Amino acid sequence: MKNNHQNVLACRKSKGCTIDCTIKLNLLFDEKEERKRFDAKWKDFIASDPDNAKVYRKIGNKLIYRSEQLIPTKKDKRPPLLMLFGNPATHSVEAGMFFSFKGKGKENRFWKIILKPARILELPFDPTQSVGKLNTQRRQKMFSLKYDSPFRIGLGVFISMPSAAGGKWGGVAGIQKLLGAKAFRKLERAEQGRVLECAKKFVNSKGGVVAFQKNAWNALRSDDDPSYSIDLAKTGKLKGTLKGSEKSPLLCVPPTRLSGPCCQVLKKIVKEYL
Repeated sequence: MKNNHQNVLACRKSKGCTIDCTIKLNLLFDEKEERKRFDAKWKDFIASDPDNAKVYRKIGNKLIYRSEQLIPTKKDKRPPLLMLFGNPATHSVEAGMFFSFKGKGKENRFWKIILKPARILELPFDPTQSVGKLNTQRRQKMFSLKYDSPFRIGLGVFISMPSAAGGKWGGVAGIQKLLGAKAFRKLERAEQGRVLECAKKFVNSKGGVVAFQKNAWNALRSDDDPSYSIDLAKTGKLKGTLKGSEKSPLLCVPPTRLSGPCCQVLKKIVKEYL
């Protein structure tokens, strides 16, 4: 069977930081048994997060869903910094903002415990406002570049399919469990093309890309760069260049769940290399 991974996935910009995606399931799965296993798991996957049913639709051979990407078109003199994560949390896609506010205006630890102490980005907010308004304001500030940062910041995900923030079907591991290893590798190749195209447009010789997750680093690194290791990530030694773009630094930090090490390494390597 010919290599058709480029036709597996189609994504297009929607409003705000939402992108509309479609996966052709008949191209993703080579064998009927793979597809049967996927269909058998689907109900449990959808039930794993209350927002999954709002974000996903499965119609025949098409899996249609919303994902997220925040790439400002506005420019200023600051160097671009593209931060890439594993995959979106479904509740953030539904809320229309990366690492969205929750509950009574509770700020996600990504902004509070990682970016702010690392001096990458500071975005003040009024906690008395509604969660919906807080998410909208934060998104608008990111697009209009109205924030305190040495960088012009973009946010993206490597695997576009959203999932629960944790549990059996959570994160990138949950997507791989749903699809199976073979189909997941095919999706990775399609996502790699999408993300590299986006990164090369956004990042210039003055900026760089920071990966926060294993699959993102391994897929986007140049051939001579080291493979992912959590120990190397924790010590700030995962450094290289974006695949096919020798002038664009690619750096890797520990995952956001390890907020302390993630903040410290982010602060260190961004200061040294960008």
